[in-house]
Amino acid sequence: MNQLLYLLITMWIYPTIPDKMLMVLAIIFGAHLLPYSWLYNSRIYFVSSIVISILALLVGINFEPFILASVMLTIVIVFCITLILENQQLD
Repeated sequence: MNQLLYLLITMWIYPTIPDKMLMVLAIIFGAHLLPYSWLYNSRIYFVSSIVISILALLVGINFEPFILASVMLTIVIVFCITLILENQQLD
């Protein structure tokens, strides 16, 4: 149900401030990870959801969109690696 709210926010931002659309999508990506922290009982999802949302906001406000895209690509790679390590510890 929260995805519906995200969709409405995205539809409002695009015509209003299209330059910040990438920042909004990055914040939505980070925010949508929070329920998975509860579902999978994972601290990585919880920490990542907070860090990604705040970092996307700070970088998106202060830098060009291509820098935000580079930072988000790096964050996603680190996120995937930490998930792999967390899953290996569970086995």
